[in-house]
Amino acid sequence: MAEMAIGYGSEYQLLRYLGHHRRFLFQKIKDVIHTQEEIEWIDYPVDEKRLSMDGELKGVKCFKVLPCYKSICEAWKMFWPQRGNSHNWDGIFKVGNTWYFVEAKAHLDEAFQNCGAKNTDSRKKIINAFEMTCGNKDLAKKWIESNSYQLANRMAFLHFCKENGIDAKLCYISFLNGFKKTPRLNVGNVSDWEKIWNEEYHNLQLTEEQKKNIFHVYIDCSKG
Repeated sequence: MAEMAIGYGSEYQLLRYLGHHRRFLFQKIKDVIHTQEEIEWIDYPVDEKRLSMDGELKGVKCFKVLPCYKSICEAWKMFWPQRGNSHNWDGIFKVGNTWYFVEAKAHLDEAFQNCGAKNTDSRKKIINAFEMTCGNKDLAKKWIESNSYQLANRMAFLHFCKENGIDAKLCYISFLNGFKKTPRLNVGNVSDWEKIWNEEYHNLQLTEEQKKNIFHVYIDCSKG
């Protein structure tokens, strides 16, 4: 992961709202997920190798607090490749017993990503995970080749959680006017983001049931 940009970008904007406008951010989230329960935001780990001194929450490490963590780790090793870069979460929060995994986006180039796995065994394991998630081997092969690969592997993670008794959801926090450094990439309207998400849903042929596990929060960076 690259170092955080100062003054623009999704990581900066998320940290800004967590630090300076937390009440505003949390209420926006609550409105979308339809709750007034308290949000418990999970702290980031320290990483002294980075200029920010903070790292990311990766894979299933957030589940260390659960009594079944050891068995979750063993199941995760069977489900997903352990080489390369695992799922990196921009944030994680809990509401009651439900875990919400956060993807923060501020510009168009963040929306679409391709699979970087080159190892044959890793790709086979990913396709198997996708097949378990979508229930179709041919569609699973399309998922790994799609430029909506990041959403595909997030859906696989949600499936893994469900199979292991964990209630998990995906929460996109998409910023408006959060990347003015490059106007071409900056997103100024909710409809522009919605167009992208609908394209991704179409690429992966997500079912209505799968879509129910995805929430979208839109934050205008000029407000707080």
